[in-house]
Amino acid sequence: MLHVNIVISRAYMMRGMNEETIPTWAIHRRLYEWILSFAATTIAPVILFVIAVIEAFMPFVPPDVLLIPMCVEKRAKSAIFALLAISGSVLGALVGYFVIASFVGSGAEWVLGADKIEMVVSEFEKRGSAYVFIAALTPVPFFALTTAAGIAKLNFGVFLAACIIGRSLRYGLEALITYKFGQQAKLFIDKWFNTITILVCVLGLAVWYLSTLL
Repeated sequence: MLHVNIVISRAYMMRGMNEETIPTWAIHRRLYEWILSFAATTIAPVILFVIAVIEAFMPFVPPDVLLIPMCVEKRAKSAIFALLAISGSVLGALVGYFVIASFVGSGAEWVLGADKIEMVVSEFEKRGSAYVFIAALTPVPFFALTTAAGIAKLNFGVFLAACIIGRSLRYGLEALITYKFGQQAKLFIDKWFNTITILVCVLGLAVWYLSTLL
């Protein structure tokens, strides 16, 4: 824990900040700063890959947080960093589809009931590929869709294609934009981080609500 606090403090100093400038309640911001502190280190590519894997099957900080500053730090390697994020995320999606879904499936049926599960399966048979693609491309929680796709037994080929295409577009575009605009892209995220976080949460809730009406 002490090491984590030291790393966070160093991250603040590097960015002209201190812990007092971040509200106590902003745990998400502190986690963001901690992960961001790895951007200029030699283990950054490994951390990026690991985060991409984890975020695809459970709630976690999205790899975008590290990908963008890494691309700013070493523009020539932007494409490599994007490929790491894509491959890690697709691997994590497979974990969600095969492993997490097998654990969650029985519990979900007990909590929601067989009729609700049948509804999810039916919905995924109709629009499953679109849901996975949208989650892979947008801030909608990806882990929820990879797990749901596994529970609903969405065609694996379709699932894999949606994950690869969606994540390639997302991380590829981020790497390209950061490569072109550099520090400006990173400064925009720093300035509007809390606003972006709120908007992402609202968007996720809105998508969930609309899906219940379909």
